[in-house]
Amino acid sequence: MTCRSVLNWVQGTRMSDFYSANPYRGCQFGCLYCYARYTHEYLGLGGQGPEGFERRVFVKVNAAEVFAHDLKRAPHLEAGVHLGSATDPYQPAEARFGLTRKMLEKLLPLRGLSLTLATKSVLAERDADLLAELSRRHALKVVMTCVTLDPRLQRELEPHAPPTERRLSALARLSERGVKVGMLLAPVMPGLNDGEDELLALCRRAKQAGAETLISQVLFLPEASKKAFLPWLQAKEPALHARYLQAFRGGRQLRGPLREAVDARLARVRAAAGLGSTAD
Repeated sequence: MTCRSVLNWVQGTRMSDFYSANPYRGCQFGCLYCYARYTHEYLGLGGQGPEGFERRVFVKVNAAEVFAHDLKRAPHLEAGVHLGSATDPYQPAEARFGLTRKMLEKLLPLRGLSLTLATKSVLAERDADLLAELSRRHALKVVMTCVTLDPRLQRELEPHAPPTERRLSALARLSERGVKVGMLLAPVMPGLNDGEDELLALCRRAKQAGAETLISQVLFLPEASKKAFLPWLQAKEPALHARYLQAFRGGRQLRGPLREAVDARLARVRAAAGLGSTAD
């Protein structure tokens, strides 16, 4: 597909205001919890079921050229640019099309931007030289998304994504090249990956890999995401499924005492692992 704009202003969300840029629509990793599945409904593909999001990926073939144009006219670039806010910029399609690299190259003539790139792909290692150069010209951070050190649970939740340990090894290699790195612990799912000891082990492993900061997000379930995640949960953890139905009844956000307990646990884990926040 072609696009008229690739730099999108994201305002009033769970995160602070920023520009997002996603060269792909859909994601081959097929993570059951992915909150972006609803975007295929905008293309009239909701009838394909929740699996359509990972089976039919759209490539924005003119993304790099449009990105360069958007950068020249964006009025609030000081707010920062985030690559990978909806779909992974280094998913398998990137190995063939190279759009993420082409977009990153468009940032080389500029200076002083706040840039964040989020991925769970080891393909980011391919661009280590480019990311290192961008780090000298901008405030760049690469954050690796991880949810658990448990290989079985990780394969269940993220069937086509690289193993967590492989991701952390890639993060370490980027850190060795002088790229600032962090971990995105997202989503945190009550009863699945929110045990304090488990979270601490993961955060300490990320710290060993060079991570300086921890960003965490509790599970967020739009209706399209519920169609993929909840049937899996019902099959694997029926008792937990009932709790989730109650917790997410009538909404997409986890709220109340359960959310407060998770937030407090994450704060303790961040401090114990010696990881900063985005505000540090």
